[in-house]
Amino acid sequence: MLKNVMIISTSESFAIKSMEQKLIAVEISAYQVVARTTDIGSNFDRAGLVVLYLDERMAAMTASLQNMLSYLNDKLYEANKMLIIIAKQKDYEIAMRYISEDFILQFFDRPMNMDAFVQTIYEYMNEGEKPIEDHNKPEKAENADETVPQKRKFTSDMAAVKKRRILLVDDDASYLRIIRNWLKDGYEVGVASSGLQAIMWLAKNDVDLILLDYKMPVASGAQIFEMLKNDSQTKSIPIFFLTGNSARDSVMEILKLNPEGYLLKTFDRKALLTRLEEFFEFR
Repeated sequence: MLKNVMIISTSESFAIKSMEQKLIAVEISAYQVVARTTDIGSNFDRAGLVVLYLDERMAAMTASLQNMLSYLNDKLYEANKMLIIIAKQKDYEIAMRYISEDFILQFFDRPMNMDAFVQTIYEYMNEGEKPIEDHNKPEKAENADETVPQKRKFTSDMAAVKKRRILLVDDDASYLRIIRNWLKDGYEVGVASSGLQAIMWLAKNDVDLILLDYKMPVASGAQIFEMLKNDSQTKSIPIFFLTGNSARDSVMEILKLNPEGYLLKTFDRKALLTRLEEFFEFR
């Protein structure tokens, strides 16, 4: 994961500078961008996590801010990234009209507890590890070598078990949304609406399985499959085709490509989860 935090705010302030300094102290870099779609878009890819700081100026909820929030929601959806919101409770509730709760890692009420903020980010960026604070370090024993402290493990549900990661590739945005919602509780889920987006996503992310729509415009599922299997970085990733056609000839056409398997789009949630559990059970 990219250990960069993008902080969105109206302008640089003491609060923003304090956040940056506290994060640097735990070896996480942070950079501030102005709350405009152009600034967010040009700086989004290098962020591992996004922080939205809603101060009094932003809380006015102008039309431009509403557009920015909608744009941010789309970017989070496309890149499968998480968001921390810092705001007054009433402003947070308004912002959530434009941001899906699926992308919220944490909400901090203003005035914020800075230590809790830094700890949340550190644990997220380091897959649950907690830094040991100075007062927790064992004292040096007399005439003994200095003891090297060990990192403690974060034991929340978020980090207790490392989730499998699945990439969904389909040009139907509504279908992507449905399947992502079905899977998000048990898996980390990335989404791509085209073959190009999938390849760009895979260049930056590891994945345990790809669910690939067989019928797509521009580049078909079969073409994307061949590209991925001919690339040294992605050739070993298992791929299941998604298809809406259960006819024998159509299924045989898919199986000739020798994918890991295929899934009918008519599957309900339970059937899909069962199939994935069976696939991952012995991997």
